[in-house]
Amino acid sequence: MRHIEKTMVASFPRIETPRLILNETTLADTGSVFSLFSDPQVLIYYDIEQFNEPEQAMELINSDAKKYKDGQMLRWAVREKLSSKYIGGCGINRFELSRHTAVIGYEFIQDSWGKGFATESIQAVVDFCFSNHSPHFVNRIEAYVMQGNLASEAILTKLGFDKEGILKQHSYWKGQYHDLALFSKLKCNHHNK
Repeated sequence: MRHIEKTMVASFPRIETPRLILNETTLADTGSVFSLFSDPQVLIYYDIEQFNEPEQAMELINSDAKKYKDGQMLRWAVREKLSSKYIGGCGINRFELSRHTAVIGYEFIQDSWGKGFATESIQAVVDFCFSNHSPHFVNRIEAYVMQGNLASEAILTKLGFDKEGILKQHSYWKGQYHDLALFSKLKCNHHNK
């Protein structure tokens, strides 16, 4: 079973899964974060431009930390438990408080692909969102997936997310519009299927 530590309200939540530790991304991770976001393969389905210098990674880490303190987001560093090696990031990109919704996202280094780490960490994020540990009540979790990202769709389907449909030209980045698949998982599913 997953173990969630919550020592103080103000402390960053730390989650353990069988193979992973999810904890705070710090400036000590700058090199790893830069390596992740400067890999064009990682960014094929991602809405940010490829990083060219480590300062961009520092800015991202600082920005995420501020948004966490402001209660807007909660993103974890994902580390292999045995080696403590940084293998990616995941978590809540934003809370939409009026809808009791958390929008999640995730990205992993290529060496970690195909090993089930994304599935394991996203399941931990889902459990956290629907628990009393979440800083905001969450009834609905959403994930937006760019067309063609079959690996991401497979992970979400495996974790019990429903594909609600395709949002046509929903987002604009890297000079073009993108159709996104909307996936959701509900805490309270009142609908009979």
